[in-house]
Amino acid sequence: MRGLWGVAGAVCAMMSANAAYADDSMSDNNWQGFYGGAALGGVYGKSSPDTTVSDGTYFDTLNIDLLNNTFQQDVDGFAISGSGLLGYNVQDGNLVYGIEADLTAMNYSKTENSGPTRYNTVANDFFVSTKVESKFSFSIRPRVGYSFGDTMIHVAAGPSVSRFNYKFNFSDDASPAAASFSTEETVFGVSSNIGVSHQIGDGWSLRGDYVMTYYPDIVDGSNLLSAPAGNDDVFSHDADFQSHNIRVGLIKRF
Repeated sequence: MRGLWGVAGAVCAMMSANAAYADDSMSDNNWQGFYGGAALGGVYGKSSPDTTVSDGTYFDTLNIDLLNNTFQQDVDGFAISGSGLLGYNVQDGNLVYGIEADLTAMNYSKTENSGPTRYNTVANDFFVSTKVESKFSFSIRPRVGYSFGDTMIHVAAGPSVSRFNYKFNFSDDASPAAASFSTEETVFGVSSNIGVSHQIGDGWSLRGDYVMTYYPDIVDGSNLLSAPAGNDDVFSHDADFQSHNIRVGLIKRF
């Protein structure tokens, strides 16, 4: 009788061990597969123009530095963002490898106004307005993570694309001299991401992450100062853009 109870106990112990191993195995591999989700965030963006004007017949060397310093004021501000995410993970033990596509919409539109600024001895003042707009970004980021069972941390980096609208206006209150330049361009950059995710059951997980995106050249162009100036006072436009986006998202693994 004691032998029978001993065999039964051994069988129960083996079954419990197998169940625990299965649970551990499932826990170790619960990030595998396709997933999709959405995230809401707040984005801070900053553009640093490197706009300059040449020393032509209207401007002279006495005021060029003051003009250029005014043109090169940062354009920055905050906006709300919404992101759609789609990706795939492969898990090997605690390591998780994958790739993720990220489409982010944001109503980013910021203007930096300067003036009146006096730049010569005859009491001439000028006014400057620089505007930068971006409505979306799309990124594809290979990523690597480390799983602690139901919690995972990850880092990622990859190419990004966005479309920017840039507008520049200059006016002089002492004469009708003025300058206006605008362009809309599709621009490529790079995006990096770090975040933490936690499983909440039934394939769902919560994610908090930070996304930094950088576009080195959102504008590259030139224009002339209008009459009564001559045609040799040339404005040259160049600017970069970077954004910092902190998000909270809900993800579903399929």
